[in-house]
Amino acid sequence: MDYSTGGSIDGQIRAAEENIAKVTDKTIVIPGHGAVGGKADLILFRDVLADAREKVATMKKQGRSLVEVIAAKPTARTDKEWGNGFMTPTLFLQWVYEGV
Repeated sequence: MDYSTGGSIDGQIRAAEENIAKVTDKTIVIPGHGAVGGKADLILFRDVLADAREKVATMKKQGRSLVEVIAAKPTARTDKEWGNGFMTPTLFLQWVYEGV
């Protein structure tokens, strides 16, 4: 999510939804980062983004600071699979927090 050039968590979710609509169950998806996958992987990606956005937005509306949101580990369920690449859970949560 490159906010400096107009990107956003909402835009990333919309892009995932647009890509989901364009592929079939037989489509091979080659992402910019991560393993080659398919439509189910795109759906999971969109769901992970949407779930993180919802949880972080709720906590931010409750007045929680970024440090408190990170400590609450709202993405813990997917951190093992999704948080081991160039994007750590902490960095991801910082970006989501900035955008909600």
